Amino acid sequence: MSYRITRIFTMDDTKNFWQRLFKRNRNDSPQSEAEKEHSLREQLESLACNGIFFDFDKTSQVSPWQSKFGGRPALPPKWKWPHYTDEYGNETALPFLLQINCEELAPYDTDNRLPHEGMFYLFYDLINQPWLNSKGAKLLYTPTPAAELTPTEYPDQLAEAQRLYEMGLRFGNQPSAPGWDDYYSLMGYDQNTYAYTDWDLIEKRLESWGYTHPESAGQMLGYAQLIQNGIAEVCESRTRGDKPESYTTESAREWVLLLQLNCIEEPEVDISFGDCGSLYFYIRRHDLERGDFGQIQFEMQCY
Repeated sequence: MSYRITRIFTMDDTKNFWQRLFKRNRNDSPQSEAEKEHSLREQLESLACNGIFFDFDKTSQVSPWQSKFGGRPALPPKWKWPHYTDEYGNETALPFLLQINCEELAPYDTDNRLPHEGMFYLFYDLINQPWLNSKGAKLLYTPTPAAELTPTEYPDQLAEAQRLYEMGLRFGNQPSAPGWDDYYSLMGYDQNTYAYTDWDLIEKRLESWGYTHPESAGQMLGYAQLIQNGIAEVCESRTRGDKPESYTTESAREWVLLLQLNCIEEPEVDISFGDCGSLYFYIRRHDLERGDFGQIQFEMQCY
């Protein structure tokens, strides 16, 4: 005859199980506050990257081929001014907001992530102000050297109010650290139990560690200054729409900021995207490395 011995777990057994589990997931010797701070600073340094910030320069005459806001863009000879058909079936010419000369960016692109020749252009529907991916928001790139570009006349369909005051741009760069949403995503939702307490300490030290965010009209690269939730996960989710099972948080981390433009509050131009919002354009890392700007994703956030 055989006997089965059944173990009856008591409240003490359960308590001991959880204590052993927590002990395995803790350092045997807890870090001091100084050690914790040093560890988090090193962690943030590993995540930080170069950000290129720009602001308006109204001190000198604007060249047709330089980086600028408003005015008329200098386009490749075969390009036409971008138009699109809105959700109501109306075809319209898109207002021109920005052109950014990559040769001017080169001295500030210390991570060597952008092309150092050619031009970026931003066109955006200021009337309907689309929120998500839309043909009403176009961030375009041409590798054509600036000297071969041609200043383009305004299309007749573009109302006078949509022909924006022209201002030059000036650039600067500095290390950019992730905000809360990007930090939480990069550290892994199910891997960092202490994300909230870690971030509380990081946030208090950002300025003393050299990660200040300058007041600017916008930026290229670096981490976005988000108004609402993280954007990288949304970009990946949309691209995997037909195959949601292929989505992972790791694949979402491939999306990085390419361009952010903030609301404009100048005497000559006052544009509030939604309620004091910003425009964000994201790109996959490997597309950026290859210079493939055909799969950019867009979102507008506001208060």
